[in-house]
Amino acid sequence: MNNLSVYPRYAFGNRVLHYASLGGVLLVTLLCLSSALSRGVANAWYFNAEFSLNGWAKDIMVKDNAEYTRTLTSIKKAQLLDPTHPHYAHMVGRIMHVGVDMGFEDKTVLKDVKQWYLLATELRPMWPDPWVDLLRLNNYLDGYSDETKYYIEQAMKVGQFNALVSLGTIQVWLLNWPVLSGEERKWLFEQFDISTKQPGVLIQLLKFSKSINRSKLLCSQLKFNIDYVKQKSSYMYKNYCLN
Repeated sequence: MNNLSVYPRYAFGNRVLHYASLGGVLLVTLLCLSSALSRGVANAWYFNAEFSLNGWAKDIMVKDNAEYTRTLTSIKKAQLLDPTHPHYAHMVGRIMHVGVDMGFEDKTVLKDVKQWYLLATELRPMWPDPWVDLLRLNNYLDGYSDETKYYIEQAMKVGQFNALVSLGTIQVWLLNWPVLSGEERKWLFEQFDISTKQPGVLIQLLKFSKSINRSKLLCSQLKFNIDYVKQKSSYMYKNYCLN
């Protein structure tokens, strides 16, 4: 009888190493399965929170404190299950920010909101959305400080042609127009040029500039720049610059 058919073959020619390696493979497999399951559950909680946040944006309101609390709980569960996911960290901040705006949270919570936005930038530095939220929030908290300017710089660096970047940077620059340097005013109008190719952004900017009595800054660009003939003939120009 062939001895090879009687005695089992062990990996590495050693029984102990053989079973140790099998145990290691099994452990890694179980860890991978557990991680995949956690990510799947986290994703479900995330989409639950995102559904509510999108609804709030559409209705411009949150139904009540109970709905807010449920939504915040959902995204915090997602973030706890997958703490390295930048979208989850960002959305925790955004939902808490809405909570402050709607009166469900005290304004002191904005410091925590800022930390969530910062965590999102650490997890995904090249993503413009949290940088935009940071530049807006920091401008509200500390004014047009060096830190606010840094967040503007980062947003421009990673997404100059992104619609949210155009909207956020120009809004903050308009709010701080009297203290802008000549170079910063130049950046504003360069970014405004980009926004003229983004109709959704342009209408929001014209509406915003009118609300803070700075519409002449943008409307004069549309009026006198020959590159904006199409924009000047639109209803947006008539509604926000001629009325």
